[in-house]
Amino acid sequence: MALPSRNADLYRRLRFYGFGFLLGCLAVSIIFKGRGCKLPGSAKLEELSYQKLELSQHGECRMKCRNITETEIREVLKTGKINYDKSNVHDKPYGTYAVEGNTADGQNVRIVIADCDTISKVVTAIDLRMENDSCDCN
Repeated sequence: MALPSRNADLYRRLRFYGFGFLLGCLAVSIIFKGRGCKLPGSAKLEELSYQKLELSQHGECRMKCRNITETEIREVLKTGKINYDKSNVHDKPYGTYAVEGNTADGQNVRIVIADCDTISKVVTAIDLRMENDSCDCN
């Protein structure tokens, strides 16, 4: 009776392992198809964009002064990014998020949004390219 060589045994084990690995990869790709990974910032931004949008008096005044429309606010909420350095997520009673992005007419804006449970409330709107603030909103 001849003993199998070590290489033949290793080759058989690698084939068995490879078959199981490929079968596992196939199962994972079928089970998790279409699911993606989201970063916390993009998940929060998506949440803010789907909530009802309200304007505070101050926010509405700043928007009028800087020629920013509600449509542009919604656009920035969909395409912008949250600047956590300028956000106060632990504010009381509601955290505020500074969302930065560009509008269709080329303005580079920062929109400060208060996350009020099911409402995204515009606290203020800032045109980042505007150096002098001529708005008189209190």
